[in-house]
Amino acid sequence: MAVKPRSVRQEQSDLVARLRAGNRTWPEIAAEFRDRYGVNMRTAFRLAHGWSQSQAAEQWNARWPAEPKTFKNFSYWERWPAPSGHAPSVEVLIRLAALYRCSVADLLSDVGDFRDADPHHRVRTRAHTLSLRPGQATLVSDRSVQPWEPRDLDAVLAQLQEMDVQEVADMIALWAGDAPPNPARRDLLLRLSAGLTLAAAHPSLAHATEDPAPRRSSRSSLSGVWLSRYLYPSSGRNAEFEGQHYVVLYHRGDKLKGQSLPHSTGSRLSLDLSIEGHVATGTWTERTSPTGYYRGATYHGTLQLLLSPADRALRGKWLGFGKDFQVNSGQWELAWVDGSLSARDLRRYHNKL
Repeated sequence: MAVKPRSVRQEQSDLVARLRAGNRTWPEIAAEFRDRYGVNMRTAFRLAHGWSQSQAAEQWNARWPAEPKTFKNFSYWERWPAPSGHAPSVEVLIRLAALYRCSVADLLSDVGDFRDADPHHRVRTRAHTLSLRPGQATLVSDRSVQPWEPRDLDAVLAQLQEMDVQEVADMIALWAGDAPPNPARRDLLLRLSAGLTLAAAHPSLAHATEDPAPRRSSRSSLSGVWLSRYLYPSSGRNAEFEGQHYVVLYHRGDKLKGQSLPHSTGSRLSLDLSIEGHVATGTWTERTSPTGYYRGATYHGTLQLLLSPADRALRGKWLGFGKDFQVNSGQWELAWVDGSLSARDLRRYHNKL
């Protein structure tokens, strides 16, 4: 006998029950709904409570009968900031926060968040998210940062690799300043610093600095800052658009990994390529702007590029699914910009696009 598949509503109800049993708050659950179902935070809070738009309106009217609302009001508020939506007033946001048992900031956490442009916020966020073992306290406590599940050591090291030395120092200093007073803390940090220096010089780690596969002597390193441009169709707007990012490429053997530098819109792009001769083949992933047309959606696909004879341009095509779940393709080009990977030089390209 075939098992009847669960409905989406039942799946959501089960998810809420499991998360609430784990002492998760409504903002935490709404964030899970946002990421899992690709909705904005105002919609996520309503779905987390198991309400349709009409049921949410009934809950509103029971509390504030003098100012009744219908499902259309909730539809307008949830479609905003799209042109078809209506921006909720501050008074409306306060009442929605009371209805959903959250803060006004929680309802707007996916709209107009430019905190990553503040280097101190980036340091605090990274410090908050570095936790090595289940049950281990994070380095700092910051209520503005969403709770985060512990990662394994490889993930922590990968995050540290993206930070420059000064950012690491600022993060540790922040932790040391927020932790309970301890006169021996500075001595502990100095001892830890000396131990890490000796560990880095240990003979057993010598192989870690070598390339996993030797590069051809005729091939120059492709590591550096590249300007990425790609064309993509938008069925909803019946037009073709261009996406641009400054991307840092790291060339190791026949592998080429790329990560975009901070973008003014909050969009993030990553590349994972293998090079054989003058052909680069691999995958791409983009988290779109949280305030743009696609509202922070994540897209991914495949990519194949041809490397120019001078090793200063990569041109080819991408393949991936679109918002309407059709498979699309388009032109993609990367042009070499700068060979320096120092933190000071990289900052010149932050939020430049």
